[in-house]
Amino acid sequence: MSKVLSLKLDEHAYQETEAIRKRLNMPRNLYIGKALAHFNALYARKALAQDYQKASQHVSAAHLAYLKETELLEDLPGDL
Repeated sequence: MSKVLSLKLDEHAYQETEAIRKRLNMPRNLYIGKALAHFNALYARKALAQDYQKASQHVSAAHLAYLKETELLEDLPGDL
């Protein structure tokens, strides 16, 4: 389902958008829709990477705590 949107762009962004979409021979609506989809995908990927990093740090800390509790940390190399 499509939604109607009003969009205000500064002159430079508008001219740049028009030049690119004309070069691609693409309707303005399609070009802007694809640009938004691309931006959303990039943002989702960045958010996923941040979530992964946070989870990885949590797991690492939990693993080190487990090793300390079970006294297995002494068996590991000193550079950890």
